[in-house]
Amino acid sequence: MPDALRVAAILLVAGAILLLPGFCDRGLWGIWTASREAHLAAVAAHRRGWMAVNAGFAVATILTSGGLVVLAAAAPVPDPSKAILAATAITYVIGGVMWCIALGVRSGTTPMLGAMVADGTSIEPVESLLGAAMSGLFSVFALATSGALLALGVTIALAAVVAAPVGWLIALAGALCIVWFLRAGELIPAVLYIPTLILGLALLGGIS
Repeated sequence: MPDALRVAAILLVAGAILLLPGFCDRGLWGIWTASREAHLAAVAAHRRGWMAVNAGFAVATILTSGGLVVLAAAAPVPDPSKAILAATAITYVIGGVMWCIALGVRSGTTPMLGAMVADGTSIEPVESLLGAAMSGLFSVFALATSGALLALGVTIALAAVVAAPVGWLIALAGALCIVWFLRAGELIPAVLYIPTLILGLALLGGIS
């Protein structure tokens, strides 16, 4: 395997792995399905854990974005496929930038809102305004990342960057995430790092 592809693979795998330590605080495990009030209360009580969750997502996003950029530049594929990979990487990066902005905002504002609720202070209209802004940022992230994964999977399958089944699996994951988000209006963000982990492992394992 060329050194550049090995670097891409390591970045993709490392991104997913380094996402995990952020979820060590057991006090936050139930917030993803809890009511908004319970969510805010838990975050306010576990500020360091909340910071770790957001930092983990940011690191994972930066590393996987870097991995896809390196892959697009180094993959031994024809020019049309290389152009698609480049566009895919750019789309993924754009979505990642929106996500990192959202992560930075929510790292500080969610604990603040939780403290306000605990003090009996009204959080409106701040909550609604922040919610609308965060929803917009997350929507761009979810759809851009899912779309990039769909295009990535199809391209690497057809160009034989990895074994075709791996590419089609990544494409399917991207498509399902798009459907999930459009139907439910939400998406568990950690799911989006599974396809890049699979790609990184496939590259490291030489599955081609």
